Amino acid sequence: MQTRTIPEDQWIEYFDCFSRDHLGCAVTIEVLDRESGPQHIAQDLPLQGISFDTKGTRPTSIEIAAGDRPDRHVSHLIDMPLHIREAQEDNGSVDVQIEPATGPVTLLHVHAPRH
Repeated sequence: MQTRTIPEDQWIEYFDCFSRDHLGCAVTIEVLDRESGPQHIAQDLPLQGISFDTKGTRPTSIEIAAGDRPDRHVSHLIDMPLHIREAQEDNGSVDVQIEPATGPVTLLHVHAPRH
């Protein structure tokens, strides 16, 4: 497994490329809450994209959109990201951990392509 921290000045470019490269891939979005434990926000939904609200000098929020139908669509918002880390598995899966200034960590898991 390869793990790396994404530098803040590369976040927008990183997620632009990530969204293009993984568009339509099955993703799971999980919130890792210290008090209530892990909670699945989305499971096995096609990724639609990841975008930033960039008011001011740094990205202030990240939005992850997944789903392919109105009844199977999720939009998850992370306010004030501080750290973004990526782990690539040997099987092609990718995990992206987004740690905000306050609140729970979000884990985006892109499933390995099925052959």
